[in-house]
Amino acid sequence: MNATQFRTPSQLVVDRLLAHGVELFFGLDGDHVVPLFDALADAPQLRPVTIRHENTAAIAAEVYARLTGRPGVCITTAGPGALNLIAGIGGAYAAGVPVVHLSGGVPSDAPKEAFHGVDATDFLQRAFAPVTKWSARVEEASEIPAAIDRAFAIATSGRPGPVHLEIALSALQSESLPAASAGDSAAPTDTRHDPDDLQTLIGQIDRAGRIAIVAGKGAWWPVVSDRLIRLAERLGAPVAHTWDGQAAIPTAHPLAIGLWRPGDAGHPLAHAAIAEADLVLGIGVRAGTDAALELAQTHGERAVLVNAADGPEEGVTFGSVEAFAAALDALAEACEPNEASDVTLARCSRAQHLLARGLTIELERHAAARPWHIGLALDALGKQMTPETVVISEVSNVKLWVPLQLPVYSPLSHLQPGSWGAMGYAIPGALAAGLVYPDRPVVAVTGDTAFLMGSSDFSTICQLGLKVVIALHNDGQIGMINNAMTMLHGRPYATEIGQYDYVRYAEAFGARGIRVDDPGDLDAGWAEALAAAADGPVLLELRAGYDFPRPALHRLVAQAEATEARP
Repeated sequence: MNATQFRTPSQLVVDRLLAHGVELFFGLDGDHVVPLFDALADAPQLRPVTIRHENTAAIAAEVYARLTGRPGVCITTAGPGALNLIAGIGGAYAAGVPVVHLSGGVPSDAPKEAFHGVDATDFLQRAFAPVTKWSARVEEASEIPAAIDRAFAIATSGRPGPVHLEIALSALQSESLPAASAGDSAAPTDTRHDPDDLQTLIGQIDRAGRIAIVAGKGAWWPVVSDRLIRLAERLGAPVAHTWDGQAAIPTAHPLAIGLWRPGDAGHPLAHAAIAEADLVLGIGVRAGTDAALELAQTHGERAVLVNAADGPEEGVTFGSVEAFAAALDALAEACEPNEASDVTLARCSRAQHLLARGLTIELERHAAARPWHIGLALDALGKQMTPETVVISEVSNVKLWVPLQLPVYSPLSHLQPGSWGAMGYAIPGALAAGLVYPDRPVVAVTGDTAFLMGSSDFSTICQLGLKVVIALHNDGQIGMINNAMTMLHGRPYATEIGQYDYVRYAEAFGARGIRVDDPGDLDAGWAEALAAAADGPVLLELRAGYDFPRPALHRLVAQAEATEARP
């Protein structure tokens, strides 16, 4: 681009998005970004995904980033349009996922109670600051290129996360400026690692007898997961995972030992393996989290956290996900090889067997119940999953069962909202996954309450004709909360949401609707839904119940062991 050319401020925004390799964005137009959307209309390389509710844009951008490894981008107007994203942006922050949120802003000289404004012009910047790595407001058009470059650099460096950049309408409406040099861009991602830190860690590993690994959410990234598995195989170390670290290692891997959680809420054999280890590597475990605090309390210096981080913190840290992955590669190369012992392999195999057996017993116990157990539907889905299947799960009763029941072949086998727990995750998740992987089976598993929260963008999925299955647990309740209130207080309160005909709902948007009333039809229902999704979106309504015991792992394992002890 010739330096003597002039560009409008909005064209400068588009130029920087293209420079950072952005191919699509999730957004919704509005008064304060009309100039920007006009400039975007002249950039066919940038695909707009017009959503119906702004929070969908944030969640879809998060899932897009997780599936591609590149920052997800969302663009919204000022005021309520921008703030509608704050729940989804908070989820990206908790999950450690790079999202770049560009929003409009009131003019620099906006009076009190301006349209889409309140008294202070910087209220959006301050509102997003606690749930982003960086929140800023641009009031001068000349600052736009550098601010966007900084946004992408911060989002992808250290522990990834979301950023919010508000551009005042007055800046977008400013006169044209000389175009930024085509060579201007953010600094390259830091892929270095500290050789001294690695040498110290290599020495700790080589001196240790029994080594175990706890995989946290930071190990979910596919580039990290691959190296984690290689390192575990090199060390012969069993791999447990936190709730958010589920999918960091395939469920059937010979060294996978199951869920580890603070206290005794995980798999008993996973807890035993961690408790007996001379050295525990918390790979992808963030300092200050429950998992990190538990490891510090139980193992002290015998627990070492290894993760990407934004600055010095407990453990061995690296300046980017890529540097983190490279460091795991270096560890696998440098550490003394240690073949997994027969005891370790037998314990991992038994852990997998006991969980599977315990789940089978649980479902058999409730097989005759009507309404039926939602675990029956998940069990049927698991049998039809392949390594290509992408599953998005929701915050609802299904959240409790999916991580225990469904097989994991790679990190892409299961994406979940994690510790943030924002309901309405599955619909935008399916939207993003359907765009990224149009030729892979994509299944979103949700409850009816959560579905209704995000249902406005079911229409977006239908408009785009995405080849996805939305499996909806229709129980007419906020089922997980009904269960919790009943356990804690002996009665539920205000948890009924009503029963509706979701097949007709799907058909109203031009989608295929399929209902399963009887669990005996689940295999056929899933097969029909997955086949029909080749032609466009399918809503599979599952008329299951909600008042079943939660899947406590120690109970599932105990009942499996009890059956083996019987004569």
